[in-house]
Amino acid sequence: MFSSPKNHPSFQPQRRWLLKSCASGVLLGAGGFGTAAWAAQSPLALSTAINRAGRLRALSQRITKAYTQVTLDVLPERSLEVMALGQNLVRTSLVELGSAALSAEVGSLLAVCRTESEHLLSLASGAPTAARLGDINKAADQMLASADRLTGGLEGGGKAGAKIINIAGRQRMLSQRIAKCFMLIEAGQDASVLTKQLETARSEFVLALDALEAAPVSTRAIKDGLALARMQWVFFQSALNGKDKAVARRDVATTSERVLEVMDSLTGLYDAALKELLGNVAYSDTRYAGQFQPEG
Repeated sequence: MFSSPKNHPSFQPQRRWLLKSCASGVLLGAGGFGTAAWAAQSPLALSTAINRAGRLRALSQRITKAYTQVTLDVLPERSLEVMALGQNLVRTSLVELGSAALSAEVGSLLAVCRTESEHLLSLASGAPTAARLGDINKAADQMLASADRLTGGLEGGGKAGAKIINIAGRQRMLSQRIAKCFMLIEAGQDASVLTKQLETARSEFVLALDALEAAPVSTRAIKDGLALARMQWVFFQSALNGKDKAVARRDVATTSERVLEVMDSLTGLYDAALKELLGNVAYSDTRYAGQFQPEG
């Protein structure tokens, strides 16, 4: 049973978590997109490639959300950790996707996404400042658009069932886009544009959740995950509607993380279910939202 946002443990910095992550190889070096270790990975299954491309969409918004939170002094140490891990996961995802057997068309989409991703990571390097928020947000949305085209290109190369991975994975992005828009509004950015984007993302999240619940691809674990997503969505909405600014900022930061975690888990469940239909290859899977829980 999960408690309301006010009772949920905040994601404070954890030295043990950092050591554990480094020991497991989750936090990669900052230099370049490829290393010999990742180049040796087996090619991705199509469903997993769609999952990874969709993950880039969420990371573009998540990095920007965390960057903005630092400028607002919202869980700043934890937000810096989120930024650093997000940047490493962008690099990891691009290396993994480079191991997939892509068509020339999809390979071109990946090249564009790589360029847009490098641009965002370059802007997000160094200490976050409010003066860069506009440029960071623009770069994030450019990366989002290119990652979305890449995900669509991969989805189009598979069977019809691959669409469910795209829908589930896109929910991760929407959770982060909503929180990002909220934080940018709090930081004094263009409220009229950002409010519209926030409300659009809210509506899309609910519609997609309805679609997932109605989809023929389902297991008991998927059904339980969807029920949990509904519950966490209520908590997230409560945080977004909070009247106390300081409390609302903190609660949006933490509940958006929880929605991300739940939707990432669901995407993994759909990935596993779809592998039976789309085929599978040997692959050492790497999740990302679940790695952000503090140790008990």
